[in-house]
Amino acid sequence: MVSPYIGFRNDGADGADGADGADGADGADGASSTFGVSGLAAYSGKRTSPLLAQALWSTQGGITLNVPGTPDTNKGAVNAANRFERWSPDVRGQQYEFELLSGLKFNSAAGTGALTFGDGVNPDPFALPAPSFETSAQTLTDALDDVIEMAALRQDRMNEILTQVAVPYSFFAMVLNLQPGRHRYTYELMAAMFRMSTVVVMQFKHYWGIRRPSDRSALVQPVLLTPGHGTYPAGHSTQSYFVAEVLKALVKGQTGHDNETNTELDKLAWRIGENRIVAGLHYREDIVQGGVLGTRLAKYFLYKATNAAFSASALYWLWDKAAKEQWQ
Repeated sequence: MVSPYIGFRNDGADGADGADGADGADGADGASSTFGVSGLAAYSGKRTSPLLAQALWSTQGGITLNVPGTPDTNKGAVNAANRFERWSPDVRGQQYEFELLSGLKFNSAAGTGALTFGDGVNPDPFALPAPSFETSAQTLTDALDDVIEMAALRQDRMNEILTQVAVPYSFFAMVLNLQPGRHRYTYELMAAMFRMSTVVVMQFKHYWGIRRPSDRSALVQPVLLTPGHGTYPAGHSTQSYFVAEVLKALVKGQTGHDNETNTELDKLAWRIGENRIVAGLHYREDIVQGGVLGTRLAKYFLYKATNAAFSASALYWLWDKAAKEQWQ
């Protein structure tokens, strides 16, 4: 799954369909199988199937012959209260992204790289400090030594590193026992967070323009292709802390074991970020400050998703759906 954002992106229909793979009628069927050429993937256009198109065309001609056409001219627009339910997940995903990003402003001319949130909670601009490892040759050397030493964990962490190249839905699903059927809106909620955080963190990465560890030392030798953007702050860390904080709020009081769940989500967020150090892609401070940014994004997200002032929004609708899913 190679892309300009190695392991730091949203896949397919931007994650809104994240859990659908397990539900697909085409599951394990290859492109050359019967389901591959005539199943839902072919019908939806995700897979090209001239055979199915011709079959549908000939069938349509046969079953509509001598059938009078009586169009329904009485239906108006879809009722506003039912529209989000009716739209496909990827369309809703675009609604979430617009609502979230429309309240943000990044000021790169202020000398601080400040992010302003239109959330009515904290009007002060949010800024990350300059990375301390860039202040002197010694601090940079120390930071690089840390990255090189963390490579000793590659034997134990390699499976995690490689599987977390993809959006890490499975790791959060493991902690919360998420089921694609009964938690479909929670998956959709996570997808909205992954989309938003990717866009936001890229502004900070571009602003700071900090070189990767492997740009500084030939001893780092990362086990993954170095992403084509700056190292500071870490995107995986931003995303993971963002998702962890929002999920803690979502399931609060619903699982019967909040303390354990919160602790595990916190540890997971750190571990996903730490794995990027082990892989040779990030400094430790990238992970720490990515977590700070992710936590602040979560605060903004929760304000937009739970504030009754936005009750007509797509995000508010999604939160309500996810909060009502079965958690015990």
